[in-house]
Amino acid sequence: MAVYIASTTTSVGFARGFHLSKPFFGGLGTIKNNGLELKSSSLRSLSLVGAPAKLSTCHPFLQLRGGAPPPSESPSSKKFSALASDTEDSIDNSKEIENAASTCMRSPTCGLSITGTIPPPLDFGGITYLDTTSLTENNAHRVIFILGGPGAGKGTQSERIVDTYKCVHLSVGELLRSGAENENYPHADMVKECLVQGKIVPVELSLGLLRTAMDEKAAEEGSYGSRIFLVDGFPRNYDNVQGWMEHMPTYTSVLGALVYNCPMEILEQRILSRAETSGRSDDNLTSARRRFDTFRRETEPVVRALEMVQAMQSTENEGNGGQILIVNIDGTGSIEEVWDTTENAMNSYIKNDILTANSNLLKAIEDGDIKAFNKLCADNLSIEIIKGDIRERYNSISARDLFEKHETKMTSNVASISNASIQILDGVKAFVSYENGGSRERREWHHGPKGW
Repeated sequence: MAVYIASTTTSVGFARGFHLSKPFFGGLGTIKNNGLELKSSSLRSLSLVGAPAKLSTCHPFLQLRGGAPPPSESPSSKKFSALASDTEDSIDNSKEIENAASTCMRSPTCGLSITGTIPPPLDFGGITYLDTTSLTENNAHRVIFILGGPGAGKGTQSERIVDTYKCVHLSVGELLRSGAENENYPHADMVKECLVQGKIVPVELSLGLLRTAMDEKAAEEGSYGSRIFLVDGFPRNYDNVQGWMEHMPTYTSVLGALVYNCPMEILEQRILSRAETSGRSDDNLTSARRRFDTFRRETEPVVRALEMVQAMQSTENEGNGGQILIVNIDGTGSIEEVWDTTENAMNSYIKNDILTANSNLLKAIEDGDIKAFNKLCADNLSIEIIKGDIRERYNSISARDLFEKHETKMTSNVASISNASIQILDGVKAFVSYENGGSRERREWHHGPKGW
């Protein structure tokens, strides 16, 4: 259990939920874990420090989720435009991408929400975040699209995301192949025929399999609540996006996309190396070049369209970011270098759930709502009161005792929160610190079966 130490402090620690510290006369804090001090350089975390922010209503177009500033110029567009092949039919690829993206933006179906109802960005002590309460209440699956050319590192990075953030990785291609071999799947013959003949499987079948897989994973006992699903290799083209918006908004909330960009010459080297052990029939230069060209022609316009949405939403929100976060990642570096960027992006997604939980907790205290408070707490709680050199620690106390004996005696006003900061450690643990009623509070959150 982490401990916050300050001069004259009341500190509360939770197995799941939060850790609270209240310095009555101010003072600096030191975070410790199992008696070992964690220096700032050892924290693999996202640190955000709040600043005043203005908010406005969200543009009605595509209520997507995220929270990053608008891209000044698409890194993926620059990289892939520069890599256009010398063949005659690909000379104007950059223009084709922009035209295709504009066509996607103008489609009537783009008026549908790809993520359901997500409100505009809110402010928590100067940090902009998105309230994800409605996702939890409606059991909507959180989704991040994983996109990139063959050999760009999608699989490698997805494995690390799953391990660190306890996400679920789903490949639409693998789901289709499994469905084709499942005798209990009513459309098995149709899917098998499409795969054998190289035809595109109807998008409603692909999405039906994906939705079933997400439902099954979410229902697993002992799993993490409010998990993020990494949908690998989808959407590949505009038809995929159109199908998603027609069939999935009720069930899912798209947080954004991680787009791994890598030039063709590096992709070729990686695929040749992978072919030595992978056993995949498509791990050859001919297939790789064909798949890269398909990505550039069909998937890149989808990325550009989503970037346009992000930029437009950020403008509507007066520069406070959109409801979607598209992150272009340079895949040319080492695995660790690419992971650093991936980790920062993932922290940007999950900080919305963390700050939503912290905000809801303060509202429960402010309203005297013990039921709402209890939902955000673990079964076994602990409290440590630190005043100067004197420490008093109590373990295994109930949420009700904590609520009645400590929380309700402290000032709790969400509107008065200021100077907030957040640190996310190892994907499943976070510290949220802020000033509240003249004191500094630090709460510790854990990701568990109930979510954050």
